[in-house]
Amino acid sequence: MDFNVNGLLNSLSYTLDYVEKDLISNVTNHGRRVAYIAARIGEKINLSDTELFDLISYSLLHDNGVTKSLIQANCSKDYLKAELNRMHCVEGEKNINFFPFFQKIPNVILYHHEHYDGSGFFGISGEEIPMFARIIGLADSVAIYFSEGRNSSKIESDIKTAQIFDRNFVDVFLEVSRNIEFWLNMDDNFVFQALRSITPSVHREFSYKQMRTVSKIFSNIIDAKSPFTGSHSRGISEKTGILCDFYEFDRETYWKMRIAADLHDLGKLMVPNEILDKPGTLNAAEIAVIQSHPFFTRKTLEEITGFEEIADWAANHHEKLNGKGYPYGFDENRLDFNSRLLCCVDIYQALTENRPYRAAMPHHKAVALMRNMSDHNLIDASIVEDINSVFQPVFVNA
Repeated sequence: MDFNVNGLLNSLSYTLDYVEKDLISNVTNHGRRVAYIAARIGEKINLSDTELFDLISYSLLHDNGVTKSLIQANCSKDYLKAELNRMHCVEGEKNINFFPFFQKIPNVILYHHEHYDGSGFFGISGEEIPMFARIIGLADSVAIYFSEGRNSSKIESDIKTAQIFDRNFVDVFLEVSRNIEFWLNMDDNFVFQALRSITPSVHREFSYKQMRTVSKIFSNIIDAKSPFTGSHSRGISEKTGILCDFYEFDRETYWKMRIAADLHDLGKLMVPNEILDKPGTLNAAEIAVIQSHPFFTRKTLEEITGFEEIADWAANHHEKLNGKGYPYGFDENRLDFNSRLLCCVDIYQALTENRPYRAAMPHHKAVALMRNMSDHNLIDASIVEDINSVFQPVFVNA
């Protein structure tokens, strides 16, 4: 299929902003802002369309490891600590290993906080630092200064006097930022449109199997958001794949379902961790927030051409056959087999993994509970029995 990969990334990447807003105070549109600044520099130095496309992709993903690193370092709500934690560079580089760049450049994410004078995390200096990493590092600092409320003159002065940036790119930045339109486009209301207008319209032929390399990146980010969901999306995707083979789905549908499973909880990136990780009973307001996440999953995915079915299957995973699910209240007449399948796998995976409010259930107890749900016309009874027959041998001692 003819995919606009950057369009896909742009749609998914805005969820990263919600992660940062939850974990780090007063940060909005950081990834998009960094990508916009980097793109303006890249455009000025006459990068080709494919090079500019890759630079924007790297920029949008530059902080993709921040979720896991913030939780590991216990430094949420502190952007300075996040930026001083090199773990997010390490984790981010791992995550993008299989992203379909036009040209894969090693260590762009790993070294995006290296300093030209060698004073960064890893002591890499000068042109040893990949060019894209040098541009993103400068753009990252500009975006942070902007979020802190510094005016354009102050930002330009701070960048000009710093010794940690490549002077060539400093000069280019000062040239592109001299007009007020550059700074107006940095505003939250305009940065997405500004980035979209500068992004080359580059389309590439990708299969859904190849597109899953992108969904796996975001699956890792979703699972890393909470210590209690560390392998939830991955587990659902693996089990969904097994069941798709059991039902002898064609290969395109198989990979669409794997992508839907990877991204079914994408909307949870917009749910505060204080709710996700709450060990006690949720109040009515907190339940409403939790129940919003499939809505945000749909709103994100339905913007991606070719993801129409994926968006539907992913967003329906909390709907019930009797129409009492959420967020739409769809009933059995609206829920196709693939939506029902993903719903059942999600329930099974959740029951058989540890949660903040209970320990993991063994297979036989999980199936018994799901049978009770099917008796009350909540989920598909035939799929429950298939889950039992397919996974019981795996948990024969459970």
